[in-house]
Amino acid sequence: MPRISVVIPLYNKEQYIKNTIESVLNQNFKDFEIIIVDDGSTDRSLEIAKQYKQENIKIISQKNQGVAVARNKGVELATGELIAFIDADDIWLSNHLSEINTLCQNFPEEKIFATAYYLKIKNKQYPVVHNFKDKYTLLKPYYRYDQGHTLFYISNFAIKKSIFEKSKGFKPGIDGEDTEFFIRIGQKQALGYSKEITMIHLKEAENSLFNRYKLEKKIKLLDFFKNDEQNDPDLKAYLDKHRFAWIMEASMNGKHDIAQRLKKDLSFKTLNAKQKILIKLPSFLLRQLKSVQRKLQQSGWHLSAFSK
Repeated sequence: MPRISVVIPLYNKEQYIKNTIESVLNQNFKDFEIIIVDDGSTDRSLEIAKQYKQENIKIISQKNQGVAVARNKGVELATGELIAFIDADDIWLSNHLSEINTLCQNFPEEKIFATAYYLKIKNKQYPVVHNFKDKYTLLKPYYRYDQGHTLFYISNFAIKKSIFEKSKGFKPGIDGEDTEFFIRIGQKQALGYSKEITMIHLKEAENSLFNRYKLEKKIKLLDFFKNDEQNDPDLKAYLDKHRFAWIMEASMNGKHDIAQRLKKDLSFKTLNAKQKILIKLPSFLLRQLKSVQRKLQQSGWHLSAFSK
């Protein structure tokens, strides 16, 4: 029985899946199995995955039911104590699973774990490492510390299988199922965090799980925590971070009704000075600033409204 089960949901990622699988196989830590759940791919994704014949790789094919169902199915078939997820367009560095295992050993009573990572935009990689005093830190609730760059994604997150099963996993049929799951788990569990970079998140990947969300569906995520945020200032600040980002997106795309709806639930006290200025700017100016930001990113400058 392996120590860690690696779950990879797969849907139309033929140009990425080979590198993702090989990044898992190249881990320094070897006590793991890989469970690939193909969610009805219509390209060569499944064909490429089947080229890997290692005994510790299981491949399951199902009709398209969405990433939540695919991940839940992978966990159902997993035999490891720990579940580590990776999306089929992300890359692990060779130290990822060893670092997850170390976190679990350092915090044996804890149930969820995450590491620092690189954010890859075009051909540039930007380290996202939260500046905690110690290399290994317990965060509760994690979203208290997740007010700028995203603390973790699904691909640098791990959870004990028993807790995943107790929580009933990801909710099918919603957009932002991973964010909803993280918040729901994070309200009850402390997160063991490592400042060691172990993952590359490919932000620009075609058909990436985050980028394919539609704005109108994304904001429905907030409804799950309407009551909870009234009594949890940290959760309120965290959700307002999402509201601000979606207000910017709506404003730049001329969806002013959505922007106004989000502003009604937004507390300006949770915004930094830069955000308070940006949220008052007209759409045409926001689009110009966004264009400047993209050009700066191509030159190696990673500027964000969330950096103070």
